[in-house]
Amino acid sequence: MSSTNTPPKILLTGATGYIGGTILTHLLNSSSPALSSATITCLMRGADRAAILTSAYGSRVRPVLYKDLDDIEATTAAAAEHDIVINTTLGYHPASAVALVRGLAQRKAVTGRDVWMIFTSGTSNLGDRPITKAWVEPEGREFDDAKDDVYGYEKDREVREGPYHQRTAEMAVVDTGLELGVKTLVIMSPTIFGIGTGLFNKISSQIPAHVRATLKNKRAVVLGEGKGVWDHVHVEDLAELYLIAVKRIVENGGEGLPSGKKGIIFSGNGRHTWLEVAQGVADACFEEGKIPDRQVQSLSIPEAVSTMLEGLADERVIELAISSNSRTVSTVGRSLGWKPTRGEEAWKNAFREDLKFELEKQK
Repeated sequence: MSSTNTPPKILLTGATGYIGGTILTHLLNSSSPALSSATITCLMRGADRAAILTSAYGSRVRPVLYKDLDDIEATTAAAAEHDIVINTTLGYHPASAVALVRGLAQRKAVTGRDVWMIFTSGTSNLGDRPITKAWVEPEGREFDDAKDDVYGYEKDREVREGPYHQRTAEMAVVDTGLELGVKTLVIMSPTIFGIGTGLFNKISSQIPAHVRATLKNKRAVVLGEGKGVWDHVHVEDLAELYLIAVKRIVENGGEGLPSGKKGIIFSGNGRHTWLEVAQGVADACFEEGKIPDRQVQSLSIPEAVSTMLEGLADERVIELAISSNSRTVSTVGRSLGWKPTRGEEAWKNAFREDLKFELEKQK
C-alpha cells in the first residue's frame, strides 16, 4: 500500500459507537502523514447522524448510508471500495462481518494490492463458566497472544462447547480471510472503560450495567461470588492500538503485523475481579448518596439476567460477560510499540465517571 501515492482508503463501521467513535477521533487526529490526508468512510445508519458527523469533521469523513447490519449487499459494496476495513459494530453478526471480508477481496482483485480487515472481538470468547461449571479451565489459566494458539483454542471450543455468537463471527472472519486472501487482524478486548471521545455513545457496557443496576435496586450487586478475574483497558489506549495497526498498514504495508490464524491479539492493561467492579460501583454510589451503604449483594444467574442487563442477554452470555475468568497477556501489541498510559488511577476513576454520566443521562 505504501508503494503507491494513492491515499489509503479506509472504511470504519460503528463510528457512532463507543469504540468506533473513539477510534475515529484518533485516526483524524493522527500526526501520520499517510493518515493526515486520508478521508475516513463511515458506514452507518441514519441521515441525521451522518449530518452530525460531517458537520463536526467536514471533508475528513465520508458517510455512506445503509439500512442495517443485514444490508449485506450495501456492506459488501462499501468494503469493495476500500483497502482497510475497521469493523467495530456488533461483534456477533457473522453475516455482516463476512460481507466486509468479501468486499475487500473484490477490492484486491481490482487493485492487486493487499487488503486488511481489522475486526473487533472480546475476551469473553475465552472465558470459563465458573457458576454452572459448563466450561472449566485450569486454575489461573492465562492466554498470551505471542505464545498461545488462540485461533486453535477458539476453533476447538466452538466444536466442543458449541457456537458462541461473538466467537463464531470472529472465526468466520479469519477463515473467510484465509480463503479469499484477505489479511485479518482481530483485536480481542477485555472490559473497556473510560469516557469515549466520539460524538455519540461515550460509555462502555460492563461497568455501566453495574451502575444502572445499583441505582435501580439501591444496592450494589455482583453475579455469584465475583471471584472471576478479567483484564481491562481504557478506550483511548485501545484506540491507540488500532491506530498503530492502521499506521503499520498504510506506512509499511503491514510489515510485522500478524494476520490470519496468528493475527488474534489482546489489549488488556490491568486486571480486576468482578467483586472489585461491584465494590467500586458501590463506593461511588454511596459517596454520592445514591445508596444507603457500601454492601454488595450476590445474585444468581437468573436474577442477574433480569436485574443487570434487563433481559437483554441470556444466562450463558451473562455468565461469560460478568462472572467468568478470562486472563490475557497483550505481548504482541507492546511489541508493535503500543504503550498504554491510563492505568490503575484511571481505572479507579472510571466508577465515578460512569456514575456521573448515568446520573446526567437520567436528569
